[in-house]
Amino acid sequence: MKKSLSEILYPQRYFLIAFLILILIGFILTLLNSKAALFLWINRYHNGFLDEFFKLNTLLGDGMTCVIVVLVLLFFKYRYALLTAIAFAYSSMVVQLLKYFFNSPRPIKYFEDIIPIRTITDYPVYEWRSFPSGHSATAFTIAVVLSYLLANWWRHWIIIPLATMTAFSRVYLAQHFMEDIMAGAIIAVVMTFQMIWWLENTKWYHSAKLDGRLFGNA
Repeated sequence: MKKSLSEILYPQRYFLIAFLILILIGFILTLLNSKAALFLWINRYHNGFLDEFFKLNTLLGDGMTCVIVVLVLLFFKYRYALLTAIAFAYSSMVVQLLKYFFNSPRPIKYFEDIIPIRTITDYPVYEWRSFPSGHSATAFTIAVVLSYLLANWWRHWIIIPLATMTAFSRVYLAQHFMEDIMAGAIIAVVMTFQMIWWLENTKWYHSAKLDGRLFGNA
């Protein structure tokens, strides 16, 4: 039996409400401040603990983290791992195409002849392909998939803050502007739910073979 998009989204309403609130806050901040002013305001607030915390936290948005998640899910059900891999490939492809299309300057390049910005010593900072944020897209792709697979809605309140902090880490680490991380997150959420809806209405996705798992039966 085919599932409508509303049947996919309604069980995820707590995730979506929280996400929409976060995006609304982000939009308000970007409307009230220029992207330069907002970045510089965030860039002023640093300390050693936050430096180390966000250097670790940002790894949750790395492509390798998604690979690890896929490998772990293989021990639960092949279908879960496949969903994660396809959703990641789908959103990442769009994000990378947009990066190359816009090729917008990152903060270190944007402020190069304007004002020095604070960066972390010995931490690599990139100059181009700022919009949209790939790490933010990866973090929210994983967040959507996990929230969809986990039945208990209260776990969304753990998943969403982790994804949000990962996205914010990109601004803190002077890799992106606020609009970059918002765009990456929106792309990931929209495209991942769209992919889930498409897969759920595809016959091969419900094949009995995908019910299996590594080292055992589902």
